Amino acid sequence: MALGASAAAGNLKYTDANTGISFAGYSDEKGLQDSIMQIVGPATGGAGWAGFDFSSSMTGKMLLIAWPNGKNVMLSTRIATGYVTPSVYTGADGTFVNDTHYSATFLCGGCINKDTFSAADADGVFAYAYSTTAVTNPTDPSSALSYHAAGFSGFGMSLADAKSADYAKWAAMADISAAPPSGTVPSVPNNNLTAPIRTSNATYDYIVAGGGPAGIITASRLAESGASVLLVERGHASTASTGGKALMPWNSSVTQFDVPSMAYYLASSTLDSTQYCTDTASQAGCLLGGSGMINALMFVKPQDADFDDKWPTGWKSADVKAASDRFFEKNPGTDLPSADGKRYDQGAYDVLSSFFKSNGFSSVEPLKEPNKKVDVFAHPPWLIQNSLRGGPIRNYLPAAQAMKKFSMRLNTNVVRAVRQASWTSGIEVQNEDGSRELINVTPKTGKVILAAGALSTPRILFYSGIGPEEQIKKVPSTVSLANASRIDLPVGKGIQDHVILTVSMKTKQSLKAMNSTAFTKPAQTDIDLFAKGSGVLSQAGQRLNFWTSTKSPSNGKTRFIQGTCNSPADNEVKLKVYLTHGVTSSADLGLDATGKITELQGNPWLEDKGDVDALQTFFDRLIKMTAAPNSTLTIKMKDGSRPPPT
Repeated sequence: MALGASAAAGNLKYTDANTGISFAGYSDEKGLQDSIMQIVGPATGGAGWAGFDFSSSMTGKMLLIAWPNGKNVMLSTRIATGYVTPSVYTGADGTFVNDTHYSATFLCGGCINKDTFSAADADGVFAYAYSTTAVTNPTDPSSALSYHAAGFSGFGMSLADAKSADYAKWAAMADISAAPPSGTVPSVPNNNLTAPIRTSNATYDYIVAGGGPAGIITASRLAESGASVLLVERGHASTASTGGKALMPWNSSVTQFDVPSMAYYLASSTLDSTQYCTDTASQAGCLLGGSGMINALMFVKPQDADFDDKWPTGWKSADVKAASDRFFEKNPGTDLPSADGKRYDQGAYDVLSSFFKSNGFSSVEPLKEPNKKVDVFAHPPWLIQNSLRGGPIRNYLPAAQAMKKFSMRLNTNVVRAVRQASWTSGIEVQNEDGSRELINVTPKTGKVILAAGALSTPRILFYSGIGPEEQIKKVPSTVSLANASRIDLPVGKGIQDHVILTVSMKTKQSLKAMNSTAFTKPAQTDIDLFAKGSGVLSQAGQRLNFWTSTKSPSNGKTRFIQGTCNSPADNEVKLKVYLTHGVTSSADLGLDATGKITELQGNPWLEDKGDVDALQTFFDRLIKMTAAPNSTLTIKMKDGSRPPPT
């Protein structure tokens, strides 16, 4: 079998002049399980990477990656489990051959299997992705990858129409000696836990592990009581006010984490590529402010049902209302962040609001009406304050830092809670230079609070001897579990996530979209407006939000759906559709084989039929809405036709 794909994404059929191999072909008369692949990527500045995915979905299928390493090309097989650097694929052995330019042609042994496609398939839907930002270590086939911000998409191919009798001849050209090492894992910073451990002279009433939203608020509130508090964050400073270094070239008073319009472009920015964790099962922020500094700034107030449906007595919406009101008073959010009171780049809102309104949706103010979550739309609610990214790092941390008994340490990784029988006496940390240190809490009364996020807190607990036995056994031997008999708790069990599906639609009326360079390399007029707290740079990337719900046909359970929309190109709108409250699919979180990286042990997305039914019901409705005679939008089907009218 021979199969070709280029980063330009097209159903191509051509013969490579260097090898004589004809690509976009398929042959399996003898039941072979091998494939010959060619990846051609844009060599912008000699950096970046390109990949071919054996499915239109990012997760669960093999991904073949190539990138330039000097005058050579590195090759790597991966399999993605979530929104994080894909781990090295070990499901099949591979032999590879590559040219000396950014075009990689190689034989992939055993590649036709459950992780790719069936040998009997007549058609295939695949995907490509590429980045112009270099991988972390170009010499390492297991290197962490930069985000595919330069481009990614799916495309279809006819496999049955591209058979070739020359497969055996082409396969014989493979040079087995060129095969790179396989089965390794991406390197993890500061994971060499072999240095001697020293004990800090300082003690604290409270130690909070994790400088994200939860950790900052917890540490700040504890400091208000007059107690001595240490906040420990494994990452670096983020905003300019906290000492962040990723300053914008057009305004040295703000970093990329301050500017709202950069929220959509952080993954492709070259100002800082170290803001993401490299040892978690999915994407997470490893910097001061945590994942609250790398998200897209959506700030959706919860409806009462978010607390009332499953939370225990004492944690219902009425029980937490006073605390919730205090939080929102400090963090009000806004749907109109520009200081001049104007909304910018509203073409997508104008088209989509008309579309939803004509289909029975009504306009709401989500920050004032959080319980209205069915068939409504709105200007996006953002966590923006004074035209900058808002949140606890801006509204809680400064007050805490002004208190004499509050301390904070950055670039300090919490390895474990140090336990003395049933009492936690402190934490073990690894500093930026690799040294290890014990930091103790006040004897008998001190407390350690773990707030390292859903993807990292379980590892700290496992390293502390708390969790299922199968996870404790994976803890590296360099981590001391002395005086810490295992506490059997369901740590990492039942992780849930909001699945996101994206659909693009064409507009029947003219719609002018802003190019991404308007945000990454703004015009002077926009720079001048931002300096006054106004303009398009003071907004995040969304242009309209909508909410609705569906009821499962099988059990009558209601699931809620949220959409965030913008215009990525002229005469086009894109809807990101999230399945939110009521989701039932879940998976467990544990340690990988090295014991250093957390991984999902199962699939938390669309495994429950009710979740699938909910999204299918919504998309059936969306197709009917776009097929209506008066629709301002249209969806193109796989064969290029429009959906039939209802």
